[in-house]
Amino acid sequence: MTDPTPNDTPDADDLPAFDEATVAVLEALEDVLDELREHDDGIPQWEFCEGFLTALLCTRREIAQDEWLPVLLGGDADDPRGLSPFASESQRTRFLMNWLARQAQIRAALQAPVDDLNDPRVLEPATLDWRGMLNALPPEERQDAEAAPDQAPSYAQLWALGFLAAVDTWDDDWAPPRDKEIAADMADALDCIAVLVDDDRAPPSHNLFDDQAPPSVSEQRINDMGEALWAVYDLHAIARALGPRVAPAQSQKIARNDPCPCGSGKKYKKCCGA
Repeated sequence: MTDPTPNDTPDADDLPAFDEATVAVLEALEDVLDELREHDDGIPQWEFCEGFLTALLCTRREIAQDEWLPVLLGGDADDPRGLSPFASESQRTRFLMNWLARQAQIRAALQAPVDDLNDPRVLEPATLDWRGMLNALPPEERQDAEAAPDQAPSYAQLWALGFLAAVDTWDDDWAPPRDKEIAADMADALDCIAVLVDDDRAPPSHNLFDDQAPPSVSEQRINDMGEALWAVYDLHAIARALGPRVAPAQSQKIARNDPCPCGSGKKYKKCCGA
């Protein structure tokens, strides 16, 4: 498992910017979500979707599109067109094409042999410093904003909520294995992500939206985000090592020295057959 040290935490001023291709994908996804939000204000922000997508890539089995799409975006299951919540086939295609493009980008980052968070290949979630954005507004516009900066989501809060929403939805696939060490690693990693669900109440020291604007993100939050990124790498590695959960076959005798069908990686005699 990855063992992060304080030196692995990126400097707030050195966070990498997205390249043009990634920006184009993210803007296209946001455009579709904005269109859907015109008819359903419950449609989540992309940051939530990004966390959700990242968790799907760390789940032990591949979750099919017809499973995750209604969970994430809702819609009318009785829609005779089979398009809900999308208004048209072209809108659906636009969303799914860019979803797959972003999925490929995140998967590539998770598969890269990264040992330093300043590595250009590292996972870079599409998170927004919402409070920093509000702090960057001119005072008169800030007063007219729908929410005060301290009422806006904390940095990476929506991303963490999206990640854990997927974990909760497919809790069977996220159930810890029998191996106590691996189960403990999973629990620790999920705890690192859950920390980001809480508000950032530590003294702000950085503005990740505009470094010339009043600070909005604490040093502790930046460190917690670094820990969460390592946690995602750990969860991805565990999922790939264990593979999908498999129920023991009832009609086939399992030899005591065979791999346990539960996917723990242990011999059957030292696991379910103990």
